[in-house]
Amino acid sequence: MNCFKADPLSRVAIRHFVRLLKRKVGLEYELYFPILPFVENVLPVLIPDFQFEVVPRFEMGGKHGETYPNKNLMKIREDVYLRAASGEGRDRLTIAHEVGHLFLHEDDAIALCRLAPEEQLKPFENPEWQADAFGGELLASSYLIKSMTVPEVQEKCGVSSSAAYIQLSALRRHN
Repeated sequence: MNCFKADPLSRVAIRHFVRLLKRKVGLEYELYFPILPFVENVLPVLIPDFQFEVVPRFEMGGKHGETYPNKNLMKIREDVYLRAASGEGRDRLTIAHEVGHLFLHEDDAIALCRLAPEEQLKPFENPEWQADAFGGELLASSYLIKSMTVPEVQEKCGVSSSAAYIQLSALRRHN
């Protein structure tokens, strides 16, 4: 089975990176992270050649988003963008996930690998797991949600109930 393997990153390292990023942009203590204003207004300041494209569904097909870190390019499917703009948690997380790829994955940090049939890629080496962990932490930061319930995280952070549950579960496992 072919796979993509990233340089290892722990959830703790991702949390630390996200907190530093949020601190740098003055959003460290915001429960509801403004993902679209961040992508459209802040990323171009942090990354001067950053490009963000909202692409029609017919052009992207089944892909909700794609990011090319070495080109500083992020593409989001139009319907995903519109739902994120209306506050839909799943779509907000899709965009946060793509921001994770932008910050965490350069082409030379990702390798194509072939695993033996009984082998599995470790989560901390999986670029998709890393981007999910980054996106979850960006939208529902562990240090802000410690004493919350799933419905509270969902409402106050603007994430799906599934994302809220995953963030709280990971928090309890990795603290």
